[in-house]
Amino acid sequence: MIMLAGHLQEKGGKYYAVLNCKHHDDKRYPKWIPTDLPTKKGNKRLAEKKLDEYRGIYNVYGELISEVEESVFPSIPEKGNTADALTTDMLFADYMLYWLSYKETEVDPVTYAGYCSSVEDHIYPYFKKLGITLSELEPKHLREFYKLERVGDPQHGKGSKKGTTVVRYHCNIHSALEVAMEDGLVGRNAAHKQRPKTDKFIGSFYLPEEAMECIRLAEGTRLEIAVLFGLFYGLRRSEIVGLKWQNFDFERNLFTIAHTVTTYQRKGQKRVCYAKDKAKNKSSLRTLPLIPLFRTKLLALQEQQKEHRRLFGNSYNRQYLGYVYVNEIGELINPDYISSSFSKFLEKHNLRHIRFHDTRHSCASLLLRNGVSMKEIQAWLGHSDYGTTANLYAHLDMEESMLTSAQRLSNGLFGATSEPTDPDPNEPNQSVEEKGADAKANVIQLHAVAV
Repeated sequence: MIMLAGHLQEKGGKYYAVLNCKHHDDKRYPKWIPTDLPTKKGNKRLAEKKLDEYRGIYNVYGELISEVEESVFPSIPEKGNTADALTTDMLFADYMLYWLSYKETEVDPVTYAGYCSSVEDHIYPYFKKLGITLSELEPKHLREFYKLERVGDPQHGKGSKKGTTVVRYHCNIHSALEVAMEDGLVGRNAAHKQRPKTDKFIGSFYLPEEAMECIRLAEGTRLEIAVLFGLFYGLRRSEIVGLKWQNFDFERNLFTIAHTVTTYQRKGQKRVCYAKDKAKNKSSLRTLPLIPLFRTKLLALQEQQKEHRRLFGNSYNRQYLGYVYVNEIGELINPDYISSSFSKFLEKHNLRHIRFHDTRHSCASLLLRNGVSMKEIQAWLGHSDYGTTANLYAHLDMEESMLTSAQRLSNGLFGATSEPTDPDPNEPNQSVEEKGADAKANVIQLHAVAV
C-alpha cells in the first residue's frame, strides 16, 4: 500500500499533520489534520506516530479510507498532565509512547535512542495490533510477546532475537508499568516475575600466543591503540575513544578512565557520536597503572600529533584537541570504526575471529591465567559488582582449577613432572599483594615480548 506524503507543522502551539493531497481535478492541496498535541518537548514523537497513521488511512484525495479515525487515534494525554488525565481504558501501546515521552528528559541520548528503538519498533507495533488496554494487560500477553520475539516468525520475514535483546524490551515494559502503578492506573505490574530467560554468555578470548601475535601485527596501524588498550587493560570501545591527554599522569605513571565516546542513531536520522565526562557506571571510573611500554608509545604519539598539527595547519581538525585517539588530521576515531576494522584486520592476517569486545574477555582470561583474583579483575575491568565478573569468567576460573587439580592428582599417582605447579620451597613466601603484582607483571611480559 502506497502511503501519502506528509509532514508535521506547528501552528498555534500545537502539532498538525499536513498531508499532500489532490482534488479530483488533480490539483494539489495540503490537508491539515490536528493531532491535539501541544508543541512541548516529548510530544513530537507522538505526533510523528499520528502522522504516519493518518498517512495510512487517508487516500490521495484526502478522504478517509474507512471511518476509523477515533478508534485509531485515542486521545493520548499530553506530557505534563497529572495521572488523573490518564485512563485505564487507553491502549497499552499508547501508554508505552506516553512513558517514552517522559524518559527523554531523564536519560542521556544514547540510552533514550535504545528505548525508542525497543518501544517504537517492537513493543508498540505488536501491542497496537493486539489492541488491549492498560487494564486488560496480563502476564500471558507479555509471555506471548517475548516468545514471538525470541523465536521469530520466518513465514512473515521476522527473525529471532537474542535473549538479551528481549530482556531490554521487558525492562522497558516493567519500568513503564511501575509508573502506571504509582499513578494508580493499574493495581499490579503484569511484568513482575516475567523476565525472559537468556542463554548464559561465554565470551570468546585469545590465548597468550594469539594475543601477542595480534599486538605484533597491529603495531604501526591505526588499530594499534585500540588493540593494546583492549587486550592489556580490557578497555571498552567507548573508553578507548574517550581517552584524553589530561587523564594521563606521566609523572606518577597512572591514567584515569573518566570520559567516554559512544554512538547512537535515532530512526530516520544519521548515526552520531556522543561524548560525556562519565563512565558506564561508578566502578568504571577507575585509575590504572601506566606501564613503561604504554608510556613510551603514548609520549611518542603525543609528539607525533604536535607535528601533524604543524604540518596540516588550518586543515587540522581542532575540535578534538586533547583526545588521544585521533587520525593524522585530528579527526576522532569513531567507535564503530574500531569494530568493523578489527574484523577486517583479523581476516587479513588469518587470525581467529573474535569481536573487538572479546579483547576485554581476553584481558580477563590472561589475568586469571596469571593468578590474578576475581576481585582484582573486577576492579581492573571496572565491573559494577563482583557478580558480573564471576558470572562472566567463572568457567575460566573452573578450567584453571580443574587443570591444577589434574596436575596434582597426576603428581600424586605418577610422580612429579618436570613442570611442578607447587611453589618452590627455596623461594621466600609472598603476600597476596606481592602475588597479585607478580601476576600483573607476567601479563606485562606478554606485551614486552610481542612489541
